[in-house]
Amino acid sequence: MAFLNGQVTLIASDITNPDFAAVFKEEHRVYEKYQMHVHHDPPGKCTERQFQRFLVDSPLIRCKSKAPVALGSYHQQYRIDGRLVGVGVIDVLPNYVSSVYFFYDPEYEFLSLGVYSALREIALTRQMSKQCTEAWFYCMGYYIHTCQKMKYKGQYHPSYLLCPETYQWVPIKDCIPKLEVAKYSRLSSSDSDVLVETEEELSNVLVLARGTAMPYKEYEYRYGPKQRHLVQEYLLLAGSKVAKKMLLCL
Repeated sequence: MAFLNGQVTLIASDITNPDFAAVFKEEHRVYEKYQMHVHHDPPGKCTERQFQRFLVDSPLIRCKSKAPVALGSYHQQYRIDGRLVGVGVIDVLPNYVSSVYFFYDPEYEFLSLGVYSALREIALTRQMSKQCTEAWFYCMGYYIHTCQKMKYKGQYHPSYLLCPETYQWVPIKDCIPKLEVAKYSRLSSSDSDVLVETEEELSNVLVLARGTAMPYKEYEYRYGPKQRHLVQEYLLLAGSKVAKKMLLCL
């Protein structure tokens, strides 16, 4: 009886990193096979340059945090008996592990590697929570109920979808009946409109207007409240900590 020897390796997605550069071509070969077999892409759309631009180059800058893994972009490689069979591309963000993409060797399709990679990424998220003594979340990206390639994300529980109107997280089990009726739906059952928690948070949002950076309180004093709803939406999406560090261009 033969036993498979599995190995999982997390490596920073950086082409200038010698460790990553050493496996770049190996990853690309698996990516090329996957794209052509699963998505029926022609060879011209699976070049090394396209692969690098799509899944290697990242705007994120690696930096240390309280987490055991530095913030930034990573490739989680899955090997069986030394052979690369799958790669999960993830971003490690403050309090989030974000799943970007997964590709695998079609010869190992019978192993349901996509499910396994999701479970491994969930395990990584739980590890972050335990070692940081604060909540971490696993983000699987967009959910399209009518797309079979996206619909699988609803199989993991507990899961939540972001309401496109109130920006509140809603259990997916409460969203499915609405999405069965219409492709677009207000997912939150709350009758309230989009609200900001406090006026102080809104006032402290940094904005850039006519070449000048200022808190939104000053912007509204100068130019009026015509952009107030836009700034409220931005604050809800970005959070008060980020909104006080980044500039919203108005």
